[in-house]
Amino acid sequence: MKSKFLKGIGIFLALSMATIAGGCGSSASSSSSESASSSSQASSSSSESESSSAESGKLDKMTLQLKWLPQSQFMGYYVAKVKGYYENEGIDLEILPGGSDIIPEQQVYNGVADVGVTWVSSLLKYQSQGWELKETAQIFQKSAMLLVSKKSTGINTPADLKGKKVGSWFGGNEYELYAMIENAGLNREKDLTLVQQDYTMDQLINDEVDAASAMTYNEYGLLLESGFKEEDLNKLDMNDYNCAMLEDCLFSTSEWLEKNKDLYVRFLRASIKGWQDACENPEEAGKIVYEADKSVSLEHQVYMAKEVAKLVVPQGFDKTKIGYIDMAAVKQTADYSLKYGLLTKAANIDECVDSSCWEEAVKQ
Repeated sequence: MKSKFLKGIGIFLALSMATIAGGCGSSASSSSSESASSSSQASSSSSESESSSAESGKLDKMTLQLKWLPQSQFMGYYVAKVKGYYENEGIDLEILPGGSDIIPEQQVYNGVADVGVTWVSSLLKYQSQGWELKETAQIFQKSAMLLVSKKSTGINTPADLKGKKVGSWFGGNEYELYAMIENAGLNREKDLTLVQQDYTMDQLINDEVDAASAMTYNEYGLLLESGFKEEDLNKLDMNDYNCAMLEDCLFSTSEWLEKNKDLYVRFLRASIKGWQDACENPEEAGKIVYEADKSVSLEHQVYMAKEVAKLVVPQGFDKTKIGYIDMAAVKQTADYSLKYGLLTKAANIDECVDSSCWEEAVKQ
């Protein structure tokens, strides 16, 4: 999740907590008739609120908690803020950076932030503990997780991992890798050796592992920056082997959403515009994020922006639907979370998701 210097380990801290009880929060999703009524009311309320904000000149304050420090992984929000999209919607948005000691779910649940960015698997865990949190939009449509190896190792398919040393970050990032291994008919404890991987690619470069975990928008780029060419490497993409799990999503508490539906619809509308611009012009987006925080190079932020755009708007995906929640993908994420021990009971995904604000936002 992070760059060479940045890695979102809030999720790793979350995943080391006590054993969890199964299921999601107790609040069920509204019925379709209630949703339609709420959407109608939100639309009317939105127009009135925007008009009122414009007349008074006052902006509604709102806070967004990131999963990690400012980087192009979150470029849509920075682009929307710099271009005034939030202000146009009557919102004064504060973007809170994450860090190694910050867990987005806790920040939102405790009221430090109104909305947060996290991985779906992490959110499912907190929901399973009874926290009244709802996924409201899915920004990354595809997984960014890869397994990368040098051509010389001959790892062309997951089955070729047999007898190899394979790097994993563990702490929550191992589930897709486990699924890839088992879907290939291999036993992860007997047929290969899993090695604790650090947050560089040095172990792969130095042949300490035969294959290493990497995010498309970060560690894979670090390999290329270190001198490797694409033709020197093999990539096993989780999306190609039916083992992908959903990553960056937006979420909030049920209570906050109920009280602030109009505000959140406006926030989503502005955010979607920001993500559309960022994906259409990732070089500009990378520069905007770089100006927000110069902790990594401009070149790496631009590289990251280009790769993130492929996750947010994959080939063939309608950019007007940024934030769409694919329930089949949520279910696959939940199923693997259960299979590999993150959850102890199957999640009721219908209770974990509330897409009503997103549905209203993309109408307008």
